[in-house]
Amino acid sequence: LLAGTGIGTIFVDHKLNILRFTPAVTRIINLISGDTGRPVGHIVSNMVNYNSLVLDIENVLSTLVPKEIEVTTTDEKSYLMRIQPYRTLENVIEGAVISFVDTTEIRLIRERLHKADELSRLAIVVRDSSDAIIVEDLSGKIIAWNPGAEMLYGWSEGEAFLMNSRQRIPQELKSKDSKKIS
Repeated sequence: LLAGTGIGTIFVDHKLNILRFTPAVTRIINLISGDTGRPVGHIVSNMVNYNSLVLDIENVLSTLVPKEIEVTTTDEKSYLMRIQPYRTLENVIEGAVISFVDTTEIRLIRERLHKADELSRLAIVVRDSSDAIIVEDLSGKIIAWNPGAEMLYGWSEGEAFLMNSRQRIPQELKSKDSKKIS
């Protein structure tokens, strides 16, 4: 049942010895079946910049207050790690359960939203500027044309998107540049 959830989970006793774990947790903490009974502090983890697992488990067991921490692994996956007291059916604290829920997609969506927010702020500045602002790709295709550019050049945004930047250069200037090059 636990293995089928896809959620990485480790059960430890009061001495922080591993009681059992799900296969999904092996992507986060390097566990093999022979690690059952070993102290969780002796196991190498793939978590980056997080070294207080033993301390956090001990704190949860002494206070009975669950703890949640966002952790990242060496393969750049993000997880919400929860450490909670492990209770039996008789409501006796037998140890702690550490679970890892994959939040990588949520982190990526947050990052995309942050970038989109930055871009929308920049777009507002560009749109509201009285200066002509033009954005082109490397081939010279116009991909952004603000109202200031419309006033300066006289072409609408729709017309500008159909143009290449070379078309804005007056013919007499094009011929001067070609003479300088040769």
